[in-house]
Amino acid sequence: MKRLVWIMRGLDAVLVIVGLVLLVVSHGRVVTHWNGNGVVDATGPRYMVFTIPVVLVVYGEVSLWLARRRRRVDGLEGINVMLANEWRYVGGAVVLTVVGLITMPLQVGLHLF
Repeated sequence: MKRLVWIMRGLDAVLVIVGLVLLVVSHGRVVTHWNGNGVVDATGPRYMVFTIPVVLVVYGEVSLWLARRRRRVDGLEGINVMLANEWRYVGGAVVLTVVGLITMPLQVGLHLF
């Protein structure tokens, strides 16, 4: 269980740190939506760059709660390895992290590729 906590909170920390850096770099408003053609059609205040990190933190904490609950129900609280069903939570967190690392720089106008 400790490994799952470290992985989930580590991914949270990565996006929060990236968000803080982008908050410093951003100029006033950030992009909050692109239309189907890739044209900006909505902007918001600078703090909106933290939307994806907040979603990831909530997802991570709910995932940890569900994993603890599942271990308690199954009587597996004493096992110190990640169970097979806990890897799906890590997969979801990795997807959210990748989406955040791609879209957050675009929100503040940094085109990395």
